[in-house]
Amino acid sequence: MSHPTTLTIGRRARLSPIRRSVVVLMTTTLVTCCASTTSQQSSDHTATEPADASPPTTHQEESVMCTEESRAQLQDRISMQIESLRSGEFEQAREYASSSFQGSVTVSAFREMIESGFPFLLESQPVAFGRCRITDGTATVEVRFGRASVVTLVYFLTQSDETWWIDGASPAVDTLADKLEAS
Repeated sequence: MSHPTTLTIGRRARLSPIRRSVVVLMTTTLVTCCASTTSQQSSDHTATEPADASPPTTHQEESVMCTEESRAQLQDRISMQIESLRSGEFEQAREYASSSFQGSVTVSAFREMIESGFPFLLESQPVAFGRCRITDGTATVEVRFGRASVVTLVYFLTQSDETWWIDGASPAVDTLADKLEAS
């Protein structure tokens, strides 16, 4: 079953105007607040991939798969925020965000953003972690929510004082489905 703000065509979800606005707000925040990030695709595996498995990068970006230690830290941070959201503690959930995010999004705006665009974060449903990558000090982690109607978000985190901080999240893009629909 789809969420009320999502129109599903086949297996691909379309963003509603509300969710699209939230994504634009989050993307704007990310562009103004954090280092460059890489786009990540949805994956069914959750195993830690070795750092030497990543392909060579361009533009002098250092991109590596997450180590077991960094993956654990990132997943713990995201899990703590999700638990706070599920218990209705929006102020506490916002405290897991980066200082730049907190400086640009008030608690009430954060609550509205979650309730209108990402209500599945408030529901008690399965959470699975997918690919994890660190590029130039910014981590991206795929997180899947649900069983029957799966939603995948890519979380963006930055590190400060040896702590990872959530800088935003965006729905994962399914480029294969985009190519098929465009042809």
